[in-house]
Amino acid sequence: MKSLIISLFITFCLGFFATVSLGYGNQSFEFTDSLVIERLKEDIEILASEEMEGREAGTRGERKAAAFIKERMQQIGLQPVFKDSYLQEFEFFKGYEYCESSFLKICNQKFIIGKDVFILPHSADAKVKANGLYVGSGLQIPELVDDFAELEEIEGKIFFIEYYSHPESESEIDYDIEALVRMKIQTAEKKGAKGVIFVNSHGIYDDPVISRSVNVPRADIPVIFAKSDVYEFFEQQELFSKISLSASLLEKSYSAINVAGYIDNDAEFTVVIGGHYDHLGFGGPTSRDLQDSVLHFGADDNASGTAGVIETARYFSSGILDKYNYLFVAFSAEEKGLLGSRYFTESDAYDMDKINFMFNFDMIGRMQNNRLILIGTGTSPLWDTIIKSSKPEHFNITKVKTGIGGSDHSSFYLQNIPVIFFHTGPHEDYHASTDTPDKINYEGAYDIINFSIDMIEFSTQFEKLEFSETPITQTRRREEDGVSLGLMPDHAFEGKGLRIMAIVDDRPAQKAGLKAGDIILGINDDAVKEIHSYMRILGELEKGDKISVLIKRDEKKLIIELKL
Repeated sequence: MKSLIISLFITFCLGFFATVSLGYGNQSFEFTDSLVIERLKEDIEILASEEMEGREAGTRGERKAAAFIKERMQQIGLQPVFKDSYLQEFEFFKGYEYCESSFLKICNQKFIIGKDVFILPHSADAKVKANGLYVGSGLQIPELVDDFAELEEIEGKIFFIEYYSHPESESEIDYDIEALVRMKIQTAEKKGAKGVIFVNSHGIYDDPVISRSVNVPRADIPVIFAKSDVYEFFEQQELFSKISLSASLLEKSYSAINVAGYIDNDAEFTVVIGGHYDHLGFGGPTSRDLQDSVLHFGADDNASGTAGVIETARYFSSGILDKYNYLFVAFSAEEKGLLGSRYFTESDAYDMDKINFMFNFDMIGRMQNNRLILIGTGTSPLWDTIIKSSKPEHFNITKVKTGIGGSDHSSFYLQNIPVIFFHTGPHEDYHASTDTPDKINYEGAYDIINFSIDMIEFSTQFEKLEFSETPITQTRRREEDGVSLGLMPDHAFEGKGLRIMAIVDDRPAQKAGLKAGDIILGINDDAVKEIHSYMRILGELEKGDKISVLIKRDEKKLIIELKL
């Protein structure tokens, strides 16, 4: 912003969700270093406050954050993008919830779902009746443990399985609890179980915390957890006592909100500056936090980027650099798989052909040693020149050419739009409850915003930036984490299987001939139902394995052989 003083003063009296409209007229802002940093600090602290409840897409906290961002855009004087609205709502599939009609009945005793027994996230929507059989930990790992070695006539029964492994064998089994649970379910299915009832009879650990929501992979059989008194009742009955188990699931869709404002300079082309504002709420499967249901503030991820979008909008609202129109977008459901930006770019909300380039601010708040990562530098042949001419002397920049990856710039790249993703790198607080505003490097975030504005200013001497396709790399997955086919899943796909959004260059999927748009239906003898079952299957494979991949391409089914 080059310390430009545009005007006099601004008051920050905006509380949460003020009901008084601030109007659409431009307000005046000063851009001294201290005032910009003060505004960044205030915006991040509000977005990452307890009142915002972690901003998970589809929740009350997300709507609070959307209302706050909308008010900021009104205050700045941005025009609404979606006809007369700043808000673009869209639905997304979140998972399943169990219905009250679900039940467990042992002999003539009925147990209540949600009180005595709980449907686990892995469960199928199914109703079964069979004899029960206790199978211990339900594990069969070569050279380590075989709980089925002395059991006979087990097929067709409902298995009672210990949720936790016995402490005596834990040290020998190098899997986390969730991975073991999935393994036990898979083993039960292969052994012909009609259903699984997990129990905790050792009395050493507390019962697991189980959510009503069912949004992770479903098995082909009903899977529940039963409290100790349920299992004790089963033990008191005759051998192979008759059990009726009904796990009835209801599909749940939720709505999320993109928030966008516009500066119309009557220019030929538009620059998009965006970043996602959603986060993890109170945790969930992608959280790295060891605590259950704890608030995730998301200060760096991505209150920092959202505040950057807002502050950049303040700068351009002055009318400076009017060669472009400017579109400012706070995306939701990025954490669900870039759903908000995908919806925006594939909707008719704005003409994608008018967009010159897109800047994505995602995690710009933890700069260390002046290091900044720029992803997408290969998406236009002019980026290197623009970066070199605009770069602050003290910046240590790492450039990554690929235009696609785990953030919202990918959605614009797929529309053949040049992109740059500004990112200060991973840290130990990523996706944890400890990502709080007090750890933000506000001066560093300010420097990044200044740098991005200088890049935009330098780009005005060129015509519309030429788009270049780039090699696709996996920037967020380390090789040592396990095997990979080298593909990016389409998280917005709601059909059966895993749809490929993009193929990584020079990896097994590309070498074998898999293509973007293919739908993976199975690997070897295992069905791929969605991304979670796909990841489970990959977790059981090793580098060098040869596998058969069943895919659907257009309307044809094909089998592709590849080596990991």
